[in-house]
This record gives sequence, structure tokens and C-alpha cells, in this order.
Amino acid sequence: MMTELQIKKYEDKYHKEFKEISLNWLHKHNLYEKADDDLLDNPQKFLEKGSVIFLAHLDSKIIGTISLIPVNDNTFEILKLGVVDGYKGLGIGRKLMQTCIDICIKKNVKTITLESSSKLESALRLYEKLGFKHIEIVDTHFESADVKMELKLK
Repeated sequence: MMTELQIKKYEDKYHKEFKEISLNWLHKHNLYEKADDDLLDNPQKFLEKGSVIFLAHLDSKIIGTISLIPVNDNTFEILKLGVVDGYKGLGIGRKLMQTCIDICIKKNVKTITLESSSKLESALRLYEKLGFKHIEIVDTHFESADVKMELKLK
């Protein structure tokens, strides 16, 4: 039984969990690549440049992560949405996504983008439900990304 799911900003003391949750799903779906390490190893560097990272806490366990990275004044990108196996299907991913969308609305951001993989079907369904539309991939940070989506907020 779920007690109280809380979405809180990243703190350094949770670095190990932040990294493990992402590496678990990346390896599981055979999507891990060197480019992933930058954010996973140095979240602080991203936070200093205006990024926001959220962790989903449940019963004193970290069970989900999401990162929101500024691309420019009008665009933010969502990276590394992950929910621990055993906690999927409870709406945690949706809550993490909605937290990021709400922040972007507050900041008057116009567009949220994300890159994903066609292997991650449940994630893609979630993005579509939240209003993200598929767009053409022009250049990607990740070789494994074969899906690009965006949500227009204005």
C-alpha cells in the first residue's frame, strides 16, 4: 500500500540512487551509452546551470527520477525519467512529468522537448497522453534516441 508519494528536489545525498535508477533502466533496455554519464556523474554541474532534478520519495525510498534541463530561454528538455521496477503503473512517472510541466508553465517556457527510444513503449504512451507530439529528429545527443517529442505550452 502506498503511503505518501512525495516529489522533492534532488539533494547530493541521493546521488547514488539517482544514478542507479537511471542506469538500471538504461541497461535493461540496452540503451546505455557514454553520453549518459555526464548528467549521472555530475548532476551538480547541471543544477548550477539552471537545471532541476526531482526525485520521487515513497516510504523513505527513492523510487523515481526526472531531470529538466534548459536548452534556451524558451525551451526546456526532459531527461532521465525513470521509475523503479515494482513501482511502475502507479502514476509516479506521470507525477514526475507533471511537476516538470508545471515548473515550465511558471517560468513561461514555450516548449518542452524530450528524446526517447521506441523500445520504451509505456513511457511514449505517457508522453502522448500528456500532449507531447512526435517531431523530426534533427540532431540528437544520444545514438539510441529514435524518438523526439515536444509539448507546446503557448
